[in-house]
Amino acid sequence: MNICTIIARNYLAHARVLAESFKEIHPEGTCSVLVIDDPTGFIDPAEEAFELLTIDQIGLPDSERMAASYDVMELSTAVKPWLLRHLLDRPGVDSVAYLDPDIQIFAPLDEIFERAERHNVVLTPHFTVPLPRDNRKPAEEDILVSGSYNLGFIALHAGETADSLLDWWSERLENHCLNEPKEGRFVDQRWIDLAPGLWPGIDVLRETAFNIAYWNIAARNLEDDGSGGYLVDGKPLRFFHFSGFDPRHPTVLSKHQNRIEVSANPALARICREYAAKLFDHGFEAASGWPYGWAQMANGVKFDGAVRRVFRSGAELGAINESVFSEHGAERLLEYLEEAEGGGRANGGINRYVGALWESRPDFQRAFSSIEREGGPAFVGWLYATAEDTGVSVELLPGETGNGAAPAPKPYRPKPGVNVLGYLSSERGVGEVARRVVGALEGGDVPIATIDCPTEPEEIYRALTDLDDEDQPYDFNLICVNADMLPIVATAAGRRFFESRHSIGIWFWEISHFPELWHGAFDHVDEVWVASEHIAEALRPLSSNPVHTIRMPITPGTPDEASRVELGMPEGFCFLFVFDYRSVFRRKNPLGLVEAFGKAFEPGSGPSLVIKSICGDEFPAEREALAAAVHDRPEIHLVEETIPTGMKNAMIAGCDCYVSLHRSEGLGLTMAEAMYFGKPVIATAYSGNLDFMTEENSFLVPHTMVEIGPDANPYPADSEWAEPDLDRTAALMRQVVEDPEEAGLRGQRAAADIRLTHSPEATCEAIKERIEKGRRERLIARLRAPSALRATVGAPAGRGLLEHLLNFSPPRPIGRKAKAKTSAKRLYMRLLRPYAAHQQRINVSIAESLDEVREGLSEVLRMEVEAEEKQAEAEPEAASRPDSGDR
Repeated sequence: MNICTIIARNYLAHARVLAESFKEIHPEGTCSVLVIDDPTGFIDPAEEAFELLTIDQIGLPDSERMAASYDVMELSTAVKPWLLRHLLDRPGVDSVAYLDPDIQIFAPLDEIFERAERHNVVLTPHFTVPLPRDNRKPAEEDILVSGSYNLGFIALHAGETADSLLDWWSERLENHCLNEPKEGRFVDQRWIDLAPGLWPGIDVLRETAFNIAYWNIAARNLEDDGSGGYLVDGKPLRFFHFSGFDPRHPTVLSKHQNRIEVSANPALARICREYAAKLFDHGFEAASGWPYGWAQMANGVKFDGAVRRVFRSGAELGAINESVFSEHGAERLLEYLEEAEGGGRANGGINRYVGALWESRPDFQRAFSSIEREGGPAFVGWLYATAEDTGVSVELLPGETGNGAAPAPKPYRPKPGVNVLGYLSSERGVGEVARRVVGALEGGDVPIATIDCPTEPEEIYRALTDLDDEDQPYDFNLICVNADMLPIVATAAGRRFFESRHSIGIWFWEISHFPELWHGAFDHVDEVWVASEHIAEALRPLSSNPVHTIRMPITPGTPDEASRVELGMPEGFCFLFVFDYRSVFRRKNPLGLVEAFGKAFEPGSGPSLVIKSICGDEFPAEREALAAAVHDRPEIHLVEETIPTGMKNAMIAGCDCYVSLHRSEGLGLTMAEAMYFGKPVIATAYSGNLDFMTEENSFLVPHTMVEIGPDANPYPADSEWAEPDLDRTAALMRQVVEDPEEAGLRGQRAAADIRLTHSPEATCEAIKERIEKGRRERLIARLRAPSALRATVGAPAGRGLLEHLLNFSPPRPIGRKAKAKTSAKRLYMRLLRPYAAHQQRINVSIAESLDEVREGLSEVLRMEVEAEEKQAEAEPEAASRPDSGDR
């Protein structure tokens, strides 16, 4: 029995899971994995459970031409018929099945091969019952675009039908395996729509236990089989296709859909959680960051869609005959890209690359409805101005000519203020922080605009793609979205959201190791704000942009009036802990708290413990473990239903002591809220909570550092976090019960401290100070930029501005030896000292900044004067030459 799959090397973890699941069920079978880019140095074939094949082994007519023509998805699908033929040509191999790498096998596949032997070709349709007309995705229109059959699976049996189909299919895919849905092409799949009509014997496998995925699961019943496996419509699940699944977000089935809620089906939640864990266990974190091997030419110029488009056209016309992965071939393609269509110099207008950019980018077409005549130079100027945001290759744009390219459209200048984008309507902790930042800014009279961002990828794209300048009118963006989701938000919001604005990411993270796969998020922001020094220490060594600690406002809101009975809390001394299962069960450590409570108090001795949680239904194994831990302690109460914020605040305000035996926290919001309400708090003496917790205002639990280990995604297993001392915790819990006076004093200190250091006013002032400094820095950077300086000194008004800046000096700091002449003046100055000191710091900063600007502007002004003098000297000579107009 033989199966195969195709990957780029960064999909190694997926291939490992597929191969392992196949070998567990079919140990005698062979799994072949074709790696389309060079695996050398990344994958050791001797260490893998699969046979590794490379792209030069399967008989492609010209592998390097196809690699230059296609992007990674197109190439991965284009080579499929050659891989299948290569395997079927082997001695003793009469059948082979292709499965996408993001598939896991759960039960024997014998039926597939039996069908292949009878029918030669086996396909699976995307769905077998109509989809609801409910405006959710996928809709039937989406399947019309992508094709009737899902080519994540196909099985073939050697014979005349398979041979003729592979001949026909490979001929089409060699040059036309393109992802161009508007042109009726979707890589390899749309071609196969024609196959059942051309080869009538093809078998369409309609059984629901095969190739179950986001596009058909709404009409199929996935459930546990009672022994660790799964059933689909009462039959064993054969294989599950995790198309569009991101293991970093295991509660989201696929980025391509919004029809299915994972949490609504315990079996689906479990299978997603287990698959995510397998991917991480098989090297997902490392492999997902590996670069694509066909991403650039030999001369270092990167392939983007426009470059590939021009290459395909040039190769088809015979203008590009050499491999672009050789030095000479790369230089020839570079020349071809820089020529005007039809050949010759582009002359500052439209070269082949620019033309292909406009043709392939709808967003560019919206910005410039035409690039004919004068529109061409204007488009080129705009591309230069926006290259950093749009991702175009500046080195491929035409250079300026004697006439110069037309100026870029005047950049939009937003008003002073703050656009806050975040999960404003979500119950998640990051959403709560966003709402509190908004409240702090509103209280400080800062102009703000709010943009509510959904939490699921598909919804994010729908919500943010139509933003306009009215939605984000201000010059600063505060993006309250963590690093893992920021690239999705940035892509959805688009270049315009960031244009002419200073963007700040407000991020939370809990441990000292920040995953490498999220480092790219730094590229989307100008600086990062974090809520604690614990997070800052993890991020600063990794970022070339500033990372600042900004204390978040702790303003829980007024508790609802409710009795303990209404809150599900017993009378008498009551400890409380609140957590969200989605925040990683092992990190929150409720089992440690249960054990510590058991050490502190004998059953029936009086005190009780309430553990308030949400989203336990998404994590049935962890929920069951917690229930089992408390089943013989009736004084430990589990409150699991979702309740309004006011009721949650009433629980915190109504307890006698709050306890958190966390292993790590980015901030520790519920601890801070308990302190706000004057409650004594027992907590692990580690991580973000130490920004506001001390021995004077809290009861801190000592700890040791331990390896995180498995089952704590997304935290790396080999990193560390704290293991709180449970014996010491038990002693502190008894102390709080036995000495309520001391516990009350610490609670009072806690309330005073947290309301001072984490007030909305303090947060607002910190934000305003950072924003004002950011505006100064952006002004200086803009003035020092060569293009901005040239524009400034080139205008008469600009010369006046330069002269003003060169001669202006702000008030300098008051010298230490200055003496007041009268006692009244001395008293007056003493009263003003705090304000004067603050003003001195501002003046020093402005003076230093203007010194830098003055130095740069002086040099630019000198160069401009020299250039004008040289031009004046050259003009008479140029005018006397008869060919000057042709140059």
